[in-house]
Amino acid sequence: MQEGSKKAVIAALLGNAAIAICKIVAALFSGSASMLAEAYHSTSDTFNQVLLLYGLKKSKKPPDKLHPFGHGKEQFFWSFMVAIILFGIAGVLSVREGYHKLQHPEPISYLGLMYLVLGVSVFFETIALRIAIKSIKAEMKAEQHKNFFTAIKHSKDPTTMTVFFEDSLALMGLLIAFVAITLVHFTGNLAIDAIASISIGVLLMVFALFLANETKKMLVGEAVTPHKREQILGCLESYDEVDRVVSLKTMHLSPDEVIVAAEIDYRNDITVGELEILNDRIEKSIKEVIPNAKVYLEAENK
Repeated sequence: MQEGSKKAVIAALLGNAAIAICKIVAALFSGSASMLAEAYHSTSDTFNQVLLLYGLKKSKKPPDKLHPFGHGKEQFFWSFMVAIILFGIAGVLSVREGYHKLQHPEPISYLGLMYLVLGVSVFFETIALRIAIKSIKAEMKAEQHKNFFTAIKHSKDPTTMTVFFEDSLALMGLLIAFVAITLVHFTGNLAIDAIASISIGVLLMVFALFLANETKKMLVGEAVTPHKREQILGCLESYDEVDRVVSLKTMHLSPDEVIVAAEIDYRNDITVGELEILNDRIEKSIKEVIPNAKVYLEAENK
């Protein structure tokens, strides 16, 4: 999962950096508000990818005295920061630019250059989006999610999910800009371009809030997926020495690392020595499901 996330981020970073430069040039020459909104968007996305890569790097730091469970949640934090930046910078600037152009409309020129930039942008964004989708599908298969939407909603990889939302949103923004520029060309109504800029900004804000909410779930400590929970329960209940599982609590420390804490009602005739051996076996079986699980087993207090 981590390798797939890194590939998705690097692909998005390279694509967005190239796209941002092209859009800035096109916006300066054309005077289009919607193109400038897209330039804000791609510039913000480029900076966001840097933050995501930084989060991936920080999350790999080994545990220390202050962070005995490691630094895995760095990914969740920086993905949350990306959502805030997407809202605070790209969204607000796009709305402001659109409002300014409504008050002070300017003619649009260099139509061919804008179409060229939009076409190149669609090409690069599509490549980055396909890589993110491939990573999500791999998680979807591993977790046995019923459909792609469910896989996104229950994804434990905020980095890939962030890239997916950014690239999907970028393609929507490009479509809005294309329609707006074309309509302005044929109608001469400059307000359409300004409204498109505002629409792109609002779209960025809505997606940013959704992304922030999804990332927050992981940041505050979300459990494993229902599929993984059933697998863990299956491991615990498969042993004859276990009468029942009293409680099972899980929490993601990173997309791949999970705390598994279970309170178990063991068979009454089991000895202390047998219990130690049994717990080792249970831990190994759980780690076959989640290799990086930190397993804590406790006997029921009777």
